[in-house]
Formats: sequence, structure tokens, C-alpha cells
Amino acid sequence: MNPFEISTKPFTVFITDPFEKNPLPESLFDLVIRTSSAKSAREDIASAIFNICMQVSNTSEIVLVAQERSGTLLPGVGNGLRASYRNLAGYIFIDATLPVGSTVAPRNAQVLEHYFDSLPLVEDWPNAPVVYIKTMEDANSWFEQAKIRGWKTISDNIEIAFPSAIKIISG
Repeated sequence: MNPFEISTKPFTVFITDPFEKNPLPESLFDLVIRTSSAKSAREDIASAIFNICMQVSNTSEIVLVAQERSGTLLPGVGNGLRASYRNLAGYIFIDATLPVGSTVAPRNAQVLEHYFDSLPLVEDWPNAPVVYIKTMEDANSWFEQAKIRGWKTISDNIEIAFPSAIKIISG
């Protein structure tokens, strides 16, 4: 890849963890980053930012995508990419837990429930367009919350919904 080439389509980065209930086909995405879920959320966010910066051209528009529990990591990754002067085009949540403003869990909390709620949101998030895709019925509550937040929402199978979400973000 030429690091100076300007891409015409956004580069999709899928952030996932090894415990997702319904894994998505990795061929949908340009880059897949697996979190450990054993580390702290801050370590997974820092690792994701590092990997994206090392593997994605600094001229590419980036769309961050997360499924299920990994959705709570997107604000931290997005803010880190912006701090690294990367062009963040938007966020796509797929049946994902939405990030919420919450209290910060103890620094080295090992309880999994604390892992995904351990980062407070910053005031200017979301700092790019957001699309929520619902493919499973058990994501109804998150889907409704996305609607309340005024985000674009799509309820369809992933093969149809994902390209539509990219078009929405790309304008």
C-alpha cells in the first residue's frame, strides 16, 4: 500500500473480542482488531489505536465498527485516532452495546462486567456520524436507544445493512 495514496472509499476497522455470540464474516472489513477482554479497556483501546495507526494509511478515512460488547470501546478508540491526526469518517455499531457515561471502575478491575463500563464518555462524543445496525432481536433495547440519540438506524441482515451504513457515513 502506498502511504501517500488517497483512498476513495473509507477504510473499515472492525473491533471485536473473542467472546462475541454471533461472529461476523471478517471479509466484510478491511482490518480486524481483536481485543483481549482480559486486559483493561484502556489497554485494549491503546492497542487498537496503535494497530490502526500502524496498518492504515494516514490519508485514509476510517470507519470504526464494533459488534456486541465491543461497542463500548469505540469512543475511546475514536478519540485516540483523532488525537493521532487520523481522519475518522464515522462509527458503526452492529447489535452492539452502546457506550454510556458511567463511573470509572477500579483501575485494575478484573470483573468482566466492569471492563466494558470502565470508560466515561467525553463531552464531544460522538465526533463523527453514527449508524446502528440491528440484525438480532436481542439488540432491540440498544437499537431503540440509538434512535433516541438521533442516530441513523438500519434493521436488516448484515450483507445488506453494512454497505448501506457505509453509504450513509460516506455521504
